Amino acid sequence: MSEDVQGMTDLLEKFKNLEEAVQEDSLIGTAQAGGTVVRNAALDNIKSQGLIKTRTMSRSVHSVVIESSVNRAAVQVGTNLEYAAIHEYGGVIHPKNSKYLAIPVGTYTGSPRRHPDLKVRVTNNGNLVMVSAGGEVQYVLKQSVTIPARPYMRPAYDEQKQAV
Repeated sequence: MSEDVQGMTDLLEKFKNLEEAVQEDSLIGTAQAGGTVVRNAALDNIKSQGLIKTRTMSRSVHSVVIESSVNRAAVQVGTNLEYAAIHEYGGVIHPKNSKYLAIPVGTYTGSPRRHPDLKVRVTNNGNLVMVSAGGEVQYVLKQSVTIPARPYMRPAYDEQKQAV
């Protein structure tokens, strides 16, 4: 006795599609797990290098799936903070809208333009500073500042490559 199952071709195609969907989900999960390993290592590097002041940089490190298919999944780990690259690669910072960078060293915060009582003075060693009415140095003025490279992302990947 022979029976013919109606819709068998459709059923087999649905099973195939289900298998591919499960396979793609598994690859995505695996890639995300690898991204988490690198992210955690980068967070450790940020902490050990003293790059944490407000935790903004740590909170910004994330991973995102950038590619997925039945055969491949890729995750990108990084940050979208504007200043993150200067920490990773180093560089020179120049002022955008004035002749000098004002580096806060005193109790004043924010732009020195908000503090009308500040006066520019030249120190004994020739540095320019801004002092308050009480004579306390609040800002040091520089034409540029060189930030040394303090890589945190690339070493995280290099150190965790095998684990990933």
